[in-house]
Amino acid sequence: MRLVQLNLIRLGGLALIALTLRLFRLDAQSLWLDEGSTWAEVTGRSGKGWLTLTSELFSPDAGYPLYHLLLRGWILVAGDSEWALRFPSALAGALACVVIAMAAAELQPQPGIGPAALVAGMLAAIAPYAIWHAQDAKAYSLLLLAMASLCWLTLRAMRIGSMRSWLAAAAVGLVCLFVHRLALLGIAGIALGLALTAPAATGRIGWLLTMRWPAILVALASGAIGILGILAAARAEGAAGSHTAIGPLTGVALTLARFALDRWPGDIDGFLGLPALIWFLPFAVMAATSVVLLLRDAHDGNQAALLVLCVFFPPLLLLAAVLLFAPIYEPRYAMVAFAPWIIVLSRPLHRFGSRIRYATGSLLLLILLACTTTLVQPGKGLFSGDPVKEQWREAVAALAQRVVPDDLVIVHPYYVMPLYDYYAPRVTPDPLPQPISFPIFAEGDRGGLEDDAALRDFIRKRYDPFYREQAQDRRRVLLLIAPDHAATIDPPPTAADRYGWLGLRFAYPQRTWPCGGATFVGVEIMCQSYPEVFGSGVIPQPATPLIANFGSELQLRGISITPHGTTLRAGGTLPITLYWQATAPPGHDYRMFLHLCRECDTPPLANNDSPPLFGYGDAGRTTTWRIADPVHDERALLLPADLAPGTYSLLLGVYTVEDGELRRLPITSTTPSMPDNRLVIAQVEIGSISR
Repeated sequence: MRLVQLNLIRLGGLALIALTLRLFRLDAQSLWLDEGSTWAEVTGRSGKGWLTLTSELFSPDAGYPLYHLLLRGWILVAGDSEWALRFPSALAGALACVVIAMAAAELQPQPGIGPAALVAGMLAAIAPYAIWHAQDAKAYSLLLLAMASLCWLTLRAMRIGSMRSWLAAAAVGLVCLFVHRLALLGIAGIALGLALTAPAATGRIGWLLTMRWPAILVALASGAIGILGILAAARAEGAAGSHTAIGPLTGVALTLARFALDRWPGDIDGFLGLPALIWFLPFAVMAATSVVLLLRDAHDGNQAALLVLCVFFPPLLLLAAVLLFAPIYEPRYAMVAFAPWIIVLSRPLHRFGSRIRYATGSLLLLILLACTTTLVQPGKGLFSGDPVKEQWREAVAALAQRVVPDDLVIVHPYYVMPLYDYYAPRVTPDPLPQPISFPIFAEGDRGGLEDDAALRDFIRKRYDPFYREQAQDRRRVLLLIAPDHAATIDPPPTAADRYGWLGLRFAYPQRTWPCGGATFVGVEIMCQSYPEVFGSGVIPQPATPLIANFGSELQLRGISITPHGTTLRAGGTLPITLYWQATAPPGHDYRMFLHLCRECDTPPLANNDSPPLFGYGDAGRTTTWRIADPVHDERALLLPADLAPGTYSLLLGVYTVEDGELRRLPITSTTPSMPDNRLVIAQVEIGSISR
């Protein structure tokens, strides 16, 4: 009883440490593409209901149907926030550390969760590779738990030998297939281990009646089906053009590097002044020592040691075999071998006496904790505070803070639309414009053409008419683009180009005004404004004409205020377009400010301050304006979330900075003006926030 209580205390402490690490900054990073796809699957945005998700358990094309079912049930209770979407992975990752410790304990000569088993659990708890996947709304952390459970139950069944334990292991093996088809590689390794450790039998009939023959068949079938499935997925990744070609040996080496520090060797080189070799050396020494000891144990007849070797090496070799035919490396595919990797690393501790075990285990954990500082590595570490995932949250928020209702918004490529749908209602209470996408860009569709001139004509015939149809009667277009993903369906026409045809239209505008943008990790905003309404040749006109002269050079022709929806909302934006023209050649590049105030002799409650068109292009610099040429400048004034409902004044001013001093242009207008050269251009009603 005392041993059981001690084991529970140790495993409980391990679970608490592992879960705390996985919950730390769980929702700090934005969802990335695959997580957005997960959200669309489990919320039904992809058109799949409970019945469809359940039927996918038996579909050979579904990658991880059980995870989607479990997550769908979870979000009915917890919601679909970033934290809620990732919590099941964090919980599965923490439980996997406990199960890995229990599996490592099966290698001990004495029962119980000893130092070696605890070290194995701690290795899994602090491993950056495991923590990354535990903060990802994907199935790989659940796959780690499933494979760790299969390893533990199989080792336990080998030790106990009861039919109940074997049935439990077989049941978990079946569940693994529903978690992820990658589990086939791990099952192949376990089946091979069982075939090699099955009791010998005499005679041909006796040999057939042992476990060896069925185990060999399972190993061959699982390995073959697993290779074919991963080969198809890898080739799809290769067609997407988002991965680098890597050979088998390099792939195995990179897998071990990811297991150790979750880094490419070049990413860790020089961190804290240490070369990459120093960071990887402890793991190399541990792994080499452990493999030698396990081989010796297996040679001496230790069946558990042989099984661990079979669960670790065959999946790696099968993944390496995939790289022979589709050299597209993806570290997450190796998750099936991570649990045995941890068990392998802990093996030397089983050989030492108790005092040496404690001392060696403590030293080992200190070394690995030092290696875990890669989690806070600037620019790359998951806990660094820097963005290391695609910044869809930030990108959609930036777009929401500048879009006006009659803008055309394009999301490119079409399959990232779930991330816009996820974040748009979360970053603003305003109903943003419904974006369009370009599904006509079929994956890799270049019309079978290699000649640039012919390819341009092909793209024009397919894509340009659709663009013109969507842009008809628009004054401005905003593009939300994920360049690396867009390249999978809209490849850059030349090696020197970063964008495909749609992105290049914004990067090199023709007969348009560039109106700025923003760059985030993996996502960009691009903007172009039309001097004339697209497709009509009509000069945009203000909804509210208003003549006001600023100095002797600039004239305001009017404004248009068009709320998103039926009212302006606290926490949203006040969309406004300013219509200008020059009355004399401007001598400075002026800036315009908008102030929202109730008591306008106090600092403004909201402020928008920038050159026209954010200062981009000729139209964004007033010194390039020609007399009487009309300019329209779309802006959005960000309204504080705590702004009280009521009526507010909207003020406009124009200024320049000369010799470090701010100079506002004097105003001549029949419209009321305020002190300090501020023109009252509108009275606006702000409603309460409503989501």
